Amino acid sequence: MKAEDLMYQNLKTIIAPFEEKERGESVAFLNWFLENIYRLDSVDADDAICDRPNDKGIDGIFVDHTQEEILVLQGKLKQRESTIGDSPLRELAGTMTQLADEKSVQALLDGGANEELKRLIVRNNIKVLISKGYKVIGVFVCNQSLDENGREFLRQDLSLRAYDRERIASEYIDIDVEGGISGKFTFDASYVSPMIIRTSDRATTYILPIQALELVKMAGIEDGTLFSQNVRQSLGNTKVNKALRDSVLSQSEHENFPLYHNGVNILCEKALLENEKLIINNYVVVNGAQSISTFKKSADKLSENLRVIAKIIQIKDQHLSRKITINSNNQNAIKPRDLKSTNEVQVRLREEFLRIENGKYELEIKRGQEQKEGSILITNEEAGRLLLAFDLMEPESCHQVYKLFDDKYADIFARPAVTAYRIIVLYLIMERIQKVAANIAYKPLSRYGLTRFFLMSVVAELVKSDEKASEYLKNPKMLFDTRKIDKFVEAIETILQSIIVDLNYEIEDLGDQFDYKGDLKSPKKIQELRNKLLRSYEKDVARNKADSLANLIS
Repeated sequence: MKAEDLMYQNLKTIIAPFEEKERGESVAFLNWFLENIYRLDSVDADDAICDRPNDKGIDGIFVDHTQEEILVLQGKLKQRESTIGDSPLRELAGTMTQLADEKSVQALLDGGANEELKRLIVRNNIKVLISKGYKVIGVFVCNQSLDENGREFLRQDLSLRAYDRERIASEYIDIDVEGGISGKFTFDASYVSPMIIRTSDRATTYILPIQALELVKMAGIEDGTLFSQNVRQSLGNTKVNKALRDSVLSQSEHENFPLYHNGVNILCEKALLENEKLIINNYVVVNGAQSISTFKKSADKLSENLRVIAKIIQIKDQHLSRKITINSNNQNAIKPRDLKSTNEVQVRLREEFLRIENGKYELEIKRGQEQKEGSILITNEEAGRLLLAFDLMEPESCHQVYKLFDDKYADIFARPAVTAYRIIVLYLIMERIQKVAANIAYKPLSRYGLTRFFLMSVVAELVKSDEKASEYLKNPKMLFDTRKIDKFVEAIETILQSIIVDLNYEIEDLGDQFDYKGDLKSPKKIQELRNKLLRSYEKDVARNKADSLANLIS
């Protein structure tokens, strides 16, 4: 990304999908920032945002449990070209006093702030976290450049961070853009002689253990330029990040670090080994951004015993360099999903898929699986979510992907009812759900990650209450054998259109009291809303204002 991409007219195109949630420009920009710079998934990004009047200057709150920080977010999108001084930063500093301590937080909750902000504070347990010592950090996000007054204010107030045009452009990861650090850096190679691998005349690789104390001295860590080709650079509360930080904080673990750490990959234009020193020129880290960033943030905890296996590659071939970058970042950590890819349940389901309609549908049971040209690919991750929402009636958990192949695996997949036909039917129903969800008037809800799974649970109740429809779902193969599958999903779409009308009225009646971010994670609230919608539909059927599902599929 170039700095000019953040000029107003260019940025409007980038944030257009986020404005479809009917958010203001600045909040849409903040939404984009959270997903593309902080690397949050869409549900977590939406949950962090507060987008209602009287938000007390707080556009969002995100809790980074890895760093034990409460990030108070404020986004500003400016149309006219100018610079940003210290004025908005001072305003943010004032805003942060509302979360200065437990008493201040309670005063905010008791005051006239909008309900969405209050729910955001309660949902994140801000009072409790402050009592535990979490730091409150202000994060200012803007599409213009900071001037010297702004930079000076940041130097004086370390509780503030600013992401201006230049910083955002530098931290946005674009694999097609060249980047890195120009200049020299020297590593100590006296601990052990590096292993040297020469690949024809195109690349020379040096493999050696390097002290974390050396890595944190490299330039470009703070502004991200060192990692400009590391496509998995991220900020988040992942298990990997937490485990990494815990290992760094425990000095007794330092000598074991190379045993369970994947290491770092550094590309450079030139490398010279002499006098037990490895000197590199013009370099970039293509894998290991999380590790080096964690080392930097915990620099006072590092010891000489903490070493990382480094692979330093001298290379001038840009094509090969790009290939190394991509492959380095595609070596993903093993996930529970990967461990289940050879499970007999998954293998059986995949084989079942191949027998339906001449292999029209395929089940992807592991990442990187080859797909037959022209087939419709359904991942077992999506299949698990559909089954979790429809069969287990737990739409509130569908954003917690780890449950699909871990805690809930047997309940979701290891049942006689789970067949390829069942998954395909649910997939086709979901296609119709996503189509009608566009008619939800409140766009933040329409585009929220859990909304489609809530509607799937509504369909589940609808089908189970209809004798004829439930028979089809007990034996979904019948829908294909009798060629009624299209009629079946069309009938569901017709009913959903009516239900969406009622949902729109329900949301309008609730007004600010409607907390979709909290309600769609609450089994009780989900059941209450689902029951209201279905009762309204049943009344329409009784009054001959709507057709029953049985009539529509007969």
